[in-house]
Amino acid sequence: MSDIRYQNLLAALTLFAVLASCSPGPQAGGGIGGTGRLTSVASGPITGFGSVFVSGTEYETTNTSMMVDGQPGSQRDLKKGMLVRVKATVTERSDTDAPLRTAETLVYEDTLEGVVQSMTPTGSHLVVLGQSVTITPATLIDARISGGTVLNLVPGRDLVEISGFVMGDGVIRATLIDLKTLDATATPDYQVKGLIANHRVDQRTFEIGGLTVDYRNSLLQDLPGPAGGVWDGLLVDVIGTQVSSETGSSPRLRLTASRVRLEGLGSSDSEDAVVEGSVTRVLSPGNFFLGNLQVVSDARTVFQGGTNADILVGVHLEVHGRLVGGVMTAAEVELEDADLHGAVMQVLSLGHFFLGNVQVLTNAETIFEGGTINDIVVGVHLEVYGSVVDGTVSATKVEFERVTSLSEISHPETSPATNSADHTVP
Repeated sequence: MSDIRYQNLLAALTLFAVLASCSPGPQAGGGIGGTGRLTSVASGPITGFGSVFVSGTEYETTNTSMMVDGQPGSQRDLKKGMLVRVKATVTERSDTDAPLRTAETLVYEDTLEGVVQSMTPTGSHLVVLGQSVTITPATLIDARISGGTVLNLVPGRDLVEISGFVMGDGVIRATLIDLKTLDATATPDYQVKGLIANHRVDQRTFEIGGLTVDYRNSLLQDLPGPAGGVWDGLLVDVIGTQVSSETGSSPRLRLTASRVRLEGLGSSDSEDAVVEGSVTRVLSPGNFFLGNLQVVSDARTVFQGGTNADILVGVHLEVHGRLVGGVMTAAEVELEDADLHGAVMQVLSLGHFFLGNVQVLTNAETIFEGGTINDIVVGVHLEVYGSVVDGTVSATKVEFERVTSLSEISHPETSPATNSADHTVP
């Protein structure tokens, strides 16, 4: 992305932060040195219950206001693996070093909802609404899905709700996959979260992965004005009720949007912010983005599992820090793993190559799927899992990605769906 595009993007996100700071919301007073309480925001997956654990941290939820998929909900509606946003107060306790975190609000929304288009033979990926969904050993699968495997989903028929981390370029790393059932006469509410690309102001369209979004009659929320290319690179949440197949030499899926909203934490200021996510953009060492959230580190930032040099696009992080004006200053950064997608740009030696501009090393324990170490040549598309050491990814698994044509994505060969006047599913 060009410097001008980055400047436009930063300007758009700054405007969003200003708008968020002007919006009403629950506030706790004083900070830890005054009232003994401070405000907190968190974003991450539900990892347990009792109260509710988000990214391993417990939140008391006795009086929490909850919204689940846009409707008032309760803890009974929550599941492990759901990515949620929490606003809370943090109170010191005299009997323990662990503070009490009391959730005021908890919000859950699907990352992706749509009809399954296809899956890989190994069940490691799904395609839904033109998005490539990565399934890992940590992905939780709905018990209603036969055998607990996505291989038993039926393309063109089964409607799924997916929670996960947006990796960029139409890739989502799933934390939870649910099967959704509808009455025969009901129309699905399709939903997708992703990074905008190829925004065309004159046509009122943009792309998210293999999906074209038509927003000409859509409600736009928190987005800057569309002129000047400022939308490209923004993380948005799109809802629509009509999906169709575009015609032409390279057909795509097309979603007619009813609402497009800029994604955010729901607050631009917090003394205690905890965000788990994947790096979607790196501006410079110590200055990067998790979706729309800009994170900066300084000399006081503590790194676990790596250093500043190991923060690459696709690396999974948990960041703790202070949020001011929509920018997070990191007190602690935990590097968890890397999930990289792209084409091999250069092969240095057997098992040593560049994926994009990231150097990758394999070893005797690296697992290969869909090919062998000898098949790694320039131009091959791979997904690489591993850990980052001194800016180089040590691969634990390498998957050879079959580049599916848009025609195949739009028209899967198995179990075609029945079209209706209101919605056409792939």
